[in-house]
Amino acid sequence: DPAKKKKKSCKMEGCGEVADKRSPYCTQHRGQRKCEHSEGCNKFAQSKTRFCIKHGGGRRCTIPGCFKGARDKHFCGAHGGGKRCSVEACQKLSVGGDDVCTAHGGGKRCQADGCGKCAQSSSNFCVRHGGGRKCRIDGCSKVARGKSGVCMSHATTMKE
Repeated sequence: DPAKKKKKSCKMEGCGEVADKRSPYCTQHRGQRKCEHSEGCNKFAQSKTRFCIKHGGGRRCTIPGCFKGARDKHFCGAHGGGKRCSVEACQKLSVGGDDVCTAHGGGKRCQADGCGKCAQSSSNFCVRHGGGRKCRIDGCSKVARGKSGVCMSHATTMKE
């Protein structure tokens, strides 16, 4: 009677199911998994976790008190992680698969004729040419700032 092969279990935290032959995960957890955050996030879960980076998934920065996602094995962008701009004396992060930061020409550029500024969000244009997230207040076409989802004008009126 040949020795039976030990079945490997799924690498997903808290899952005890048997892993598929060619994957470290079971059928439920293999492939691209969506973030399981309660707000209905559309991003993909990172590594062995059930969440995207924004909602706590993936590797975290190892600096005590910092909970940002790691850009390399150990640190977030603010603490030296990730690929840096190749321009001498520049310490900014390189973007968009380029070797330079946005200040030195990296990343996606505005598609308006003669404009060399950075394209904002998922648009193909800079703020001046209509790119970026818009203020969530009805009738306002200004650009939203930060996580609030509102423009500077509405942010100051909401504080008052």
